[in-house]
Amino acid sequence: SRGPPSPQVRDWLGEEPLIVDAGDGPFLVDTLGNRYLDGVSSLWCNVHGHRVPEIDRAIREQLDRVAHSTLLGLASTASIECAEAVAAVVPRGLTRVFFSDAGATAVEIALKMAYQHPQLRGDVERKEFVALRGGYHGDTIGAVSLGGIDLFHRIFKPLLFGVHRAPQPYCYRCPLAKTWPGCEMACAGEVERIFEERKGKIAALVLEPVMQGADGMIAQPPGYVRRMRELCDR
Repeated sequence: SRGPPSPQVRDWLGEEPLIVDAGDGPFLVDTLGNRYLDGVSSLWCNVHGHRVPEIDRAIREQLDRVAHSTLLGLASTASIECAEAVAAVVPRGLTRVFFSDAGATAVEIALKMAYQHPQLRGDVERKEFVALRGGYHGDTIGAVSLGGIDLFHRIFKPLLFGVHRAPQPYCYRCPLAKTWPGCEMACAGEVERIFEERKGKIAALVLEPVMQGADGMIAQPPGYVRRMRELCDR
């Protein structure tokens, strides 16, 4: 399953545990035969449902060929076909695919790429990161460093690297006490201010595009992501 096994153990032990035994389309089935709508798609990994014949058949066919092969110095038919399929649907100009096995590790890889690339080019001052308050990017150390939810992250602060924090684009409860759309997206202006103050030092801006999920389904105003993309390009 996706996501670490990290519920509050005290709460979990305080009631009879729900033990999933099977899946059936959009439903999960527990050991007592009760059915539950898998409303979070097993945390976004089963968006097409469980026991989908086409998917199961493809998995079995792959297992009949090879279960796993490293990409460390090798290629594989499946990875090539997958990369071609991904490249066909992403924005034009993105022609390379770097595979990972989970969301948090993908963030770790992206962090290292964003840090390493300017270092190899001799732009050695560009090694700082900007992230939004209330963000969630995973539970590995780099991803937690970027995260901004105290409930999840506060206890680990001694392990983390520093990050510049920008306010959430949270129009319903604006942290800047302004009102959309008359605010002219002041929250985006705060990100731009950080970039200006740390000119030549920012390696990457990391954000959940369009919607901050874990902190309460906080929708970003129209044009926010585009403005951030343009800022990074500049």
